[in-house]
Order: sequence, then C-alpha cells, then structure tokens
Amino acid sequence: MLLMLASFLLPFLLNPALFASLMFFVWILREVIVLAGHSKKVTAERKVSEQLSLGHTQNVNYHIKNQSQKGLTIELYDELPHQFQYRKPMRTAAVEAESAIAFDHALKPLERGEYLFGDLIAYIGFKNSLVYYKKVIPARKFSRVFPSVIQLKKYAIGIFSMTASMAGIRKVRSIGDSDEFEHIRPYHQGDSIKSINWKATSRSTELVVNQYEDSKSQSVYFVIDKGRSMEMPFEGLSLQDHSINAALVLSNTALNKYDKVGLITFSKQVDSFLPANDQRHQLERILNILYNQETEFSESGYEELYYSVRKKVSSRSIFFLFTNFETMSDLERNLEYLKLLSRRHLLVVVLFKNMEVDQLSREEGKKVEQIFMQNIAFSLYFEKRKIVNKLKTYGIQAILTAPQQLTVNTINKYLEIKSKRMR
Repeated sequence: MLLMLASFLLPFLLNPALFASLMFFVWILREVIVLAGHSKKVTAERKVSEQLSLGHTQNVNYHIKNQSQKGLTIELYDELPHQFQYRKPMRTAAVEAESAIAFDHALKPLERGEYLFGDLIAYIGFKNSLVYYKKVIPARKFSRVFPSVIQLKKYAIGIFSMTASMAGIRKVRSIGDSDEFEHIRPYHQGDSIKSINWKATSRSTELVVNQYEDSKSQSVYFVIDKGRSMEMPFEGLSLQDHSINAALVLSNTALNKYDKVGLITFSKQVDSFLPANDQRHQLERILNILYNQETEFSESGYEELYYSVRKKVSSRSIFFLFTNFETMSDLERNLEYLKLLSRRHLLVVVLFKNMEVDQLSREEGKKVEQIFMQNIAFSLYFEKRKIVNKLKTYGIQAILTAPQQLTVNTINKYLEIKSKRMR
C-alpha cells in the first residue's frame, strides 16, 4: 500500500508495488486454502439441557477438538437464543495439534418458554494470522425453560432432612388429638399431659406419649394472580414468575405430605383450573400448566375467581393466593370476594414487599428531596402493613414477604397450618 502511494511521486516504484501486491494476494489465497483443509478436521459441540430452570444460573458445556497436524487459533461463537441478547465470542483459544479443549459458559434464563440454540460458528486461523476461515457447525437445538426445577429439588431435600432449619425451614412435628397415630416415644418436658399413653407407661419404666402425624389428604390449591400488579420486576423476574417458582415447590411439598394439590390461574377470568389430586403425575401436570402462563395486563377478576371456586371446589380446602395489593383501595375493591372465599375455605393471601420502597424507608435522608421521598416510602410501607392487618381482621391468613424469601415463608406457613391442623 505504501509503495502504491509512493509510486504517485516516484513512477518507477509502480511495478514493484504491483508485484508486491500480487505476492500478498497469492499468500492470502494460500492461507485460505491451507486453513480450509485444516478446518475440516476441527469439530465443536455444545451440551445444554433440554430443560432449564427459570431464574437460575446453569452451565452450557462446549467442546472443541483439533484433529489436524498443526496448532490453530479458534474463536468460537454460539447463536444463543435471542432471550439472552449475547453476541460476544464464547472463547478464543489456541488449540494444539491433535488435542481438544472444553469449557463452560453460564446462562441465566429470565423468561419461561422455548429457547432456540442455533449453530456454532468457528473462526479458524494460525497464530498471529491475518486470515481466518469461517466454519459453520450445525448444532440447532430447542430447550424449554420451566419454572425452577432446581429450586424444587433444593427444597425437597431441605424440608425432609434433619438440617432443614439451617435453611430457614421449620419442620414441625406436633403432639395432638388427631386420629393419625404415628408411634410412641418417651415423654419430654413441655409435652402435653393429655398425650401421655398411660397403658404403655404402666408397662415401662418411664412416661411415654403418643406421637401423631399431621393430618393428611387435605386439598391444597395454589392460586396465581396474572393481573398487571404481578408484572413488577425483582432480580430479573416478575412477581408472577416468583409466585410460579414458589407454587411448584409448595406443590411438591404438599404432595410429599400426602395432601391433594390443585392449581388455579386467573386474570380477568379463570384461565387454568386443575382439580386437586394426589396422583403420581400431578406435579408434572402442574409443571406443564405453569410453563405456559403469560401475564395479562388487566385488572384481576376476583368475582370470577370466587364464583369459579364456588362452582368447582365443593369440599373445604386450603387456598394460597399469590397476589399483590399496593394500596388499601386495591384491597377494598376485592375484599368482599376474599371474605366470601375465606368463609368456605382456609385462605392464605401472599403479598409482596416493594423492596425499593422498603430500602428507601430505611435510609437516612439529609436533603429536603431525600426527606420528601423517604416520607412517601414510609407511607407506602405502612400501607402494606395496613393491608395485612385488614385481612387478618376478617380472619384471613396473610403473608407479607420479600420475593427472595417467598418460597421459605410460604413453606413455613404451610407447615404451620399442618401442625396446627387449621381448616
């Protein structure tokens, strides 16, 4: 290029410049031909699960193999699903002759649905090469992002292990007057005198008591509000998605407690209704229904919910309602239907804290603007407390929880209901 420019001032340099340019293009052509031959012996593959969990970081495994007789520099791109919006190379690495490398890339899906992983694209060259050969490696694959199966397995282990309390989950075993006798055990200080088994004590050298299991075969329904109030985001997921993850874990917990589990989703009207059942495939049915749920930006129809439940659920059941009332007026519009629902069933309303408001109310304001914003945050914070107290006034169980503590708090509430045999 410099010789070409110089030839404008010194014409005798034109022929050497043309010859140098020809040699450069010949060298480039040779590099391309050689790389094309080597690229045939380069392979790459991706391993990704067909089932991914919503809101959890999961690894995708890549394996690059160079079977040629020469070391190569390989830059690997992956046509990841558009939901991730990732356009950078997965890895640029020098791969020695007849060797392979493997590496992982972390992905965190934040939307439920079907994800298309496209082809792998490898740019192959020599060390410090000016030329790279592009090779497209077919690797199209579909994966489906389900409600968090990872969270389900985590809590399934935690709840029924001796270390459950370390994770914040309270495993409650109670001594009471249920007919579901489990076994006899030694008396401990604090046990009810009514539970002492006097006949067994007379044959023993110490006091013994009857141990009872929690009552079984109750119907438990998880009701998910899909109205616009549930679209508020937290840590990349909407409140609806947090509720879906929690409902899946709670369903598994209730089924392991031998309860019947059902599912209801609603917005303007009831969209999905799965009758309570304790069959082996009930959890799979719930998973498939939750997988397809989409938020509808409309006012939630509590009237439709009440009449649908009244028509389809005849026996008294436990209802966990995942919803979000931001103001007292929101609650007042629907309170009558919640009261009617609580007369027929044991209703637990699960509400969400606004974590930004909660944090703002705790900060110390120094400027006038900060103090003004803090006062607004305080009013919104106490509004939520008033909503919870209002519900409890009418005998409706209520939980006000941070989204990240939703699963633990709802599990504890369920275990509390089981231990107290509330109906």
